[in-house]
Amino acid sequence: MRLLAAVVLLVQAVIASPARTADTIEAHYRAAGPWAVATADVPGYRLSYPADLGAGGFKHPIITWGNGTNAVPTQYSGVLNQLASWGFAVVASTDTTTGTGSEMIAAAQYLIGRNTDTSSVFYGKLDVTKVGAVGHSQGAGGSVNTATKSAGLIDTVVPIALPAPIWVSSGDAFSVSRLTCPVLFLSGAKDVLISPNSAIQAYYGEVPGAAAKALLKGAGHNTIQGTGGGFLGYLTAWLMYQLQDDAYARGAFAGAIPEINTNAGWQNQVEKNLP
Repeated sequence: MRLLAAVVLLVQAVIASPARTADTIEAHYRAAGPWAVATADVPGYRLSYPADLGAGGFKHPIITWGNGTNAVPTQYSGVLNQLASWGFAVVASTDTTTGTGSEMIAAAQYLIGRNTDTSSVFYGKLDVTKVGAVGHSQGAGGSVNTATKSAGLIDTVVPIALPAPIWVSSGDAFSVSRLTCPVLFLSGAKDVLISPNSAIQAYYGEVPGAAAKALLKGAGHNTIQGTGGGFLGYLTAWLMYQLQDDAYARGAFAGAIPEINTNAGWQNQVEKNLP
């Protein structure tokens, strides 16, 4: 029995973390992960997930995704498929307004519900204790609201191109000072109108706990759409660190010299209170 348990653990480790062939943490996680990806459309949601769900007994963390204003999940296929290839089960609301967080909370709860649905491909294969909220622009604000309005459901947040306060409608207002889970603020260095460094730095300063921020050089407000551009590596690494306890990915943001701080492709990098 001990030998069988050891074999199962070894299989899980191989599936979850392939051999590191890249020179940097960013490059390693910018590449597609070890899981083949499947997609499905159900009423209200686009699902992206590992095709071989639960292989080796692996339990997949959940990511709920928030679209930018008037955008739909197919405009983010690069990032959604990337995260699925690294073992996450991703649910993206098809709603084109996700700023309140209610749509993203409902999406997360939808996928959590499938874990106990015997007719679902997700039955018994999700880690419902590890849930992240990730979103772009209006959906970035929605990701913050998802975390602060869902009674501890969310374990980490990644707002991408979070709009400055002037662009946020009263109905979509969010408060980063209420975040109790680790947050990574990502934006583009060329996004000087909607999500400039001054706004992101202010948001970062308001977070009472664990946080990090960085701006991708050459990136604009919508660079995350399509292939996901240069955001994929560190976005994936952060979620692997926070939701899959990946020690290698942690080195991108924590430790004596976080890799992202020495990466010439990024600027305005800073971290605090990271475990």
